[in-house]
Amino acid sequence: MTPPTLSGDRGDRGRPEERARRVRLRSTDRGVSTALGYVLTLTITVVLISGLMVAAGGFVSDERERVTETELDVVGNRLAAGIESVDRIGAAPGESRVEATIRLPPRVAGTTYSIEVEPGPPTGLVLTSTDPEVTVRVPVKNETALATSRVDGGDVTITYDSSSETLEVVS
Repeated sequence: MTPPTLSGDRGDRGRPEERARRVRLRSTDRGVSTALGYVLTLTITVVLISGLMVAAGGFVSDERERVTETELDVVGNRLAAGIESVDRIGAAPGESRVEATIRLPPRVAGTTYSIEVEPGPPTGLVLTSTDPEVTVRVPVKNETALATSRVDGGDVTITYDSSSETLEVVS
């Protein structure tokens, strides 16, 4: 008995070219699914990583602003405490000149900043960073008049002169 054959199939008796063509078609079909799966996996991974990067970029920016604001607040409070100390010492009888140097960082959160003294009322300090632009206001409680000034971040000197009866902040 002979095995059943498909129409056009001659079994082993077909021409060698036709057999080679059928073998080639079968072998390339399986390789396509592996390559396609790899490309799809790679595409999905790239899309997910891109989405995470975009989401994380906004988060990092917000956190940097918060860190800058916190550091400016700390620096402002240190300077305000220095001004208040010089004010108390200058108000003591017999003092003609008081000078104090306050060591402040030249940069906060990787950016430069400036300090502006506002004589008020209310008396206060306005600290502003450059990038990101963040502004912090710190109140100062003093008895002696405070001269208007503007200094960049870094070491500052606070002086009290009894002849002018003013406090001055200089760099």
